[in-house]
Amino acid sequence: MMRKPFRGLLCNLLLLTLLSALPGVSAEAPQAPAPADLRALAPEGTFLAPGEPPQYTENSYKSEHFSIEIRQVRDEEARSDAFVAEVRVASVDYLRRVYSLNKWKGDMRSIKTIAPDAGMVLAMTGDYASLFNAGLSVGNGVVYRKTDNRARDNCLVLSDGRMVTYPRQEKTAEEMLAEGVWHSFLFGPALLKDGRPIGEFTSPVRGKNPRSAIGYVSPGHYMLVVVDGRSSKSRGMTLEELSRFMSGLGCQAAYNLDGGQSAIMWFNGEIVNKPYKGGRRLTDVVAVGPPPAAGD
Repeated sequence: MMRKPFRGLLCNLLLLTLLSALPGVSAEAPQAPAPADLRALAPEGTFLAPGEPPQYTENSYKSEHFSIEIRQVRDEEARSDAFVAEVRVASVDYLRRVYSLNKWKGDMRSIKTIAPDAGMVLAMTGDYASLFNAGLSVGNGVVYRKTDNRARDNCLVLSDGRMVTYPRQEKTAEEMLAEGVWHSFLFGPALLKDGRPIGEFTSPVRGKNPRSAIGYVSPGHYMLVVVDGRSSKSRGMTLEELSRFMSGLGCQAAYNLDGGQSAIMWFNGEIVNKPYKGGRRLTDVVAVGPPPAAGD
């Protein structure tokens, strides 16, 4: 008679083999290299000394691992209010992807539940990639899906802190994974080309809307942006206006995330912006905070 421990091990190995054979299903350990230490790239005083307690105000937060400064910006040309969170992290392990119910395909939940349940300090709308039928999806170094999506631009945050965007169909999922992907985003489109604004978009979502976007300044230095819209006070931005706005923040790369009623920014227990119709539930967020403790 087969011993139970051996029988269980054999079943687990068989399950992993079957999963690995399915297209787009990953049963592998994270493929990205360990996140690089980016502290030396930040200006002096960006992070607190090890062991110092975090410092925070109504619109800022600083710890030994990350710093956040939030400001509201009025874009008169676009007649819109934007909320800009300037983020610096000691490694991309503190720039998190957080999923509702801690599941990649979890049920939708309020950002006011998703973010604090994961111990985050800052959170913003994600990309809803789990709801798409295909396309690379990586969060916190874990590969959830590695099929190709030929309809959308790709955005990657790499383990060395860089963020890059690729036009649709330019690279396969396997080619992108080889670059050391820590996070991937699959909404789009990319908002800058060679670090410069794009003059005209052909996307069906190019009109004025509430917006969410992630921008990249340098390794470990990012801009998380939410734009209010669909009101008389704040109209929202076209993709062209958002492109110019992200460039004006000093971004070298930027990417459009889910917007509309989903465009929400949360900081330290409070909603920062004024989401359209109060916002909606989300499947995932881009967040800043500590990684889970080992074993969680």
